[in-house]
Amino acid sequence: MLPRATQIARMLRLPHWLYAPQNGDDRNMNRGMLDGFGVGMVEGVRIFIPVLLTRLGADPISVGLLSSMPAIAGLLLAVPLGLIISKSNNVIPWYAWSRLLLFLSYPIIALIPLFIDAQTAILFMLGVAAIATLPQTSMSLVFNVVMGSIIDTSRRYQLMSLRWSVLGVCNGISVYVAGQYLGSNAPLTAYAIVICGASLFMVFAFLPARQYEVPPERRDTHAPPQSIRKALTQIVFFVRNYRAFRLFIICQAVFQSGLTMSVPLFPLHWIRVLHADDNIIGTVSMIQSVTLLFGYMAGSYIATRFKGRVVILWVCSIALGTYPLITALVGSMAPLVFFAAIWGVATAGIELVLLDMLLDSCPPGQVTAVMPAYQIAMFTVSLLGPLVGTIVAQSSNTTIALMLAAGLHFCGAALFIFFKIGRSHNTDNQLTQ
Repeated sequence: MLPRATQIARMLRLPHWLYAPQNGDDRNMNRGMLDGFGVGMVEGVRIFIPVLLTRLGADPISVGLLSSMPAIAGLLLAVPLGLIISKSNNVIPWYAWSRLLLFLSYPIIALIPLFIDAQTAILFMLGVAAIATLPQTSMSLVFNVVMGSIIDTSRRYQLMSLRWSVLGVCNGISVYVAGQYLGSNAPLTAYAIVICGASLFMVFAFLPARQYEVPPERRDTHAPPQSIRKALTQIVFFVRNYRAFRLFIICQAVFQSGLTMSVPLFPLHWIRVLHADDNIIGTVSMIQSVTLLFGYMAGSYIATRFKGRVVILWVCSIALGTYPLITALVGSMAPLVFFAAIWGVATAGIELVLLDMLLDSCPPGQVTAVMPAYQIAMFTVSLLGPLVGTIVAQSSNTTIALMLAAGLHFCGAALFIFFKIGRSHNTDNQLTQ
């Protein structure tokens, strides 16, 4: 006789992998949900780290460094770390431990201002963030590889939409509760309590991630390069000779430059121009996170049922550019409550299809080998974007900087359309003669 819980699950028509996984892919689906739960709860409070820096008196450049330092480390470490990772038979431990070490840095950063003065605390907080860029770089290199190998391609949208839906809901709950608490408590101790409390959920991200299963047929077949010089030569070869991969990197770099440029500008603009308190910041962020759920479900359905990933890419890339533009033009936080919902849906849709298009554009069997090339481009954008944004904000104002970020979003969307990104799958990703 089946356990009562299993009987109830069948009565509710829940998917079998949720209560009776039959193979490695089913078990990975379960682990992906738990992984998303833990990541969502912890990442929900990360938005308050630059807010805390701002309230301590950090200037725009310091806040921008928080976003730029991972990119600096990535540019320096992507190739040597990628070389080390490519020699490993299993990238799952790299993913799990990198995530854990990164999450451990959040409570440390939050506790520092409780023991030293504000200006010294800012320096130490940036120092801890700099150290945390090492596991963050490692995680960036292996994330796409892991997500592309733990599930069959026919179920990739299902896994990612469900995982990111769970992550988005938990992220919204976490940031909303944190915002409500921070709105009525002493700032420094409240930030420490909120960030340390949310960080306890890192165990739900770490334990399932350690158990992901990757069958041998989904592992890369390439021979890893034996030196950094050979690794760099290999990267240049892939970028020059695989047109689909090269075009995807170019279009994605322009589009992501608008996104990374706006990241440090939002808290600066909310606090200094719109005079927002932590309560409304938490509400806007919560709406962004919760609407991700609808975006993931709708994006997965359209992409799989109607093969509409190209339409999703076009619509969502244009829609994302409207959020920094509207933020720059409005005079209060109230309208952003509505536009935050559009941002959430568009973000979910574009995250789903971009991951799929990236994996499709990679040379077959060479995902681990080419990922450093992609990440170097993204790290470069992540480095320059926040710095350019904060420099423009400091020399003029955040309104102009946000409008410039919106323009880069729209340029990236135009390139996606012009180069017909996503219209072809692996059949188009042949070696250029």
